[in-house]
Amino acid sequence: MQRSALTSLLALSLALGGCVFAPGDNHEARHDHDRVVPTIGQQLLDLDRARDKGLISEAEFERAKRDILESAKR
Repeated sequence: MQRSALTSLLALSLALGGCVFAPGDNHEARHDHDRVVPTIGQQLLDLDRARDKGLISEAEFERAKRDILESAKR
């Protein structure tokens, strides 16, 4: 029974190791692509939700919205 468990554990670790250390996987180059930058539309939707939930005031909403739209012009 122990041998079966050991064999299963070894097979699982090899399978997971293949996922993490896949051939051709360039871990360093992938860091730049891991960062997700929300679109302006998504930022505005998130801001609107925060206002609707009462997390920010109307004035904070307007200020942040203006900042988002101004940054889009640059």
